[in-house]
Amino acid sequence: MPTPLSNRRRKAIAALTRRRGRRRHDRTLVEGPRALQAALDAEAPLVEVVVTPAGLNDPTVRGLLEQLSVSVYETSPDTMAALADVETPQGIVAVAERRLHDPATVPAQLGDVGTVLLLDGVQDPGNVGTLLRTAAWFGAQAVVAGPGTAGLYGPKVMRAGAGGHWALHLARTDAPGPLLDRLRRHDAALYGADLQGTRADAWQPARPSALVLGSEAHGLSAAVLDRLDLTVSLPGTPNRPAAESLNVAVAGGILLYEWLGL
Repeated sequence: MPTPLSNRRRKAIAALTRRRGRRRHDRTLVEGPRALQAALDAEAPLVEVVVTPAGLNDPTVRGLLEQLSVSVYETSPDTMAALADVETPQGIVAVAERRLHDPATVPAQLGDVGTVLLLDGVQDPGNVGTLLRTAAWFGAQAVVAGPGTAGLYGPKVMRAGAGGHWALHLARTDAPGPLLDRLRRHDAALYGADLQGTRADAWQPARPSALVLGSEAHGLSAAVLDRLDLTVSLPGTPNRPAAESLNVAVAGGILLYEWLGL
């Protein structure tokens, strides 16, 4: 049976709703049954779980609890609402350790066919989470967040990531240029998305390699552009009205397919 959630544990878990708390404790929140099932399937480093009385009456939630080997606490709907980032919490939230590595370890992960996705100032959390999910789906090995990129373990990124976090080697860097230099020394080809680049359908990516996606507003930073071997584009259909540009998560998904899915 779950243990009642103490005030001390409540405060410790509530701290993880804030970026400063996630960094201080190096933990994050996994909200809802689907996200928790994905974490369990990937053997994510779970720490503890909080559930509501309604959650305990949900067959799906009860099935998840049977798979757990960590402490389970019960709390009220009001407390759960304060811990969750959504308007209608789904009755269960878990605490997991963040897997955020030193960026210096990324080149060592490459091997002969390694693939690294670098996010260069992608600010929107939903886009970042979607790119993590897509990178995991197509089998990228690592995703590195550069300056200006949304926190990889924020609640919106976690939801959009749909469990992709646990399949990737994740890191953050304030120096994308030196990271690319290290990747080059490990024989990686360096590619980036740019409107003036080679058409994606003519791109023949090598392995190991890195792909850089920039912000929709500013594109790739100078430190990145100066180091790339090739930029790649997704041109629109001629003579057809179109938006100014593709959303970075949509464009990134197409390029990830061209890079990894063939």
